[in-house]
Amino acid sequence: MKTNIKDILATKTKQALSSNILQADNIKKNIVIIDELRSLIPPLSSEEYAQLETNILTHGCQTPLQLWQTPKQSLGITASNSDEIAYVLIDGHNRFKVCSAHNLPFEIYQLSFDSIKEAKDYMINLQLGRRNLSPTQIAYFRGLRYNNEKANKTENLSKGQNVLSGKNEEDFVNAPPKGQNVPSKLSTAERLAEEYKVNPKTIKRDAEFAKGLEKLESGLRNQILDGTIKIDKSAIQEIGKNYHSDNLIGDIAEIENLTLTNSHTKEVIPIKEKLDEISALLKKFSKTQKKSDLEELIKTAKETLKILK
Repeated sequence: MKTNIKDILATKTKQALSSNILQADNIKKNIVIIDELRSLIPPLSSEEYAQLETNILTHGCQTPLQLWQTPKQSLGITASNSDEIAYVLIDGHNRFKVCSAHNLPFEIYQLSFDSIKEAKDYMINLQLGRRNLSPTQIAYFRGLRYNNEKANKTENLSKGQNVLSGKNEEDFVNAPPKGQNVPSKLSTAERLAEEYKVNPKTIKRDAEFAKGLEKLESGLRNQILDGTIKIDKSAIQEIGKNYHSDNLIGDIAEIENLTLTNSHTKEVIPIKEKLDEISALLKKFSKTQKKSDLEELIKTAKETLKILK
């Protein structure tokens, strides 16, 4: 009997596709959402979520979800054996919610990281590369990136090393080896300032802003980030610098009270930072033509006028 190559190839292809589909279905059923990572995704307004849902229902989920494949035990998740894998959702939380609610198919893309901190760094950089962030969200992610990168450098100091006298940890980490004539590197703030075309002081204020937001309950933080609650950035920076309790703040009134209590240390936001915000808001409004974006632009301009008086 003559072997039919076409039939064999067709059978093998069908088997491979069937295996891949089963594997993909198994992965989709075992997607894990970690709150620590989900909190890095900018919240959508109700209008934005409704628009996303309409788009997916009409055209399908066209952008793959990004998953981190890692052993469950490395995340502290109970597993029956050491080889059991978790598929952690890294990007596509809102798309996943829509698809799950309507039982819609979606594609996946798998990533590899050595730690949850590395996954967070990736997510922060991914968000900063997007064009639809508000100035408040941009400041938050710039601050998160600064805090994460500075923390990474501090952790990499060898045991037994001391911080140089009169220098902070960041200066020490970037200093050349003793005895070597190597030009000193830029500090983390200077390097990020060059990358994002802002002042290094702006990066450090963003870091305080991010620290302050991390001390709020997620619901309040999301409302500030999506613009539902309007509050001066300096009030959140004040929280980042002076609030040391482990209890998360869940009420806007508490922020206002704490800010008044520490008003003697409150910084005045420099004109340069306000002008950067106005420029970003103007560009955003020119694209969206939304009333809410124009209102935010006017509000920031009025705040700048008060500083000039």
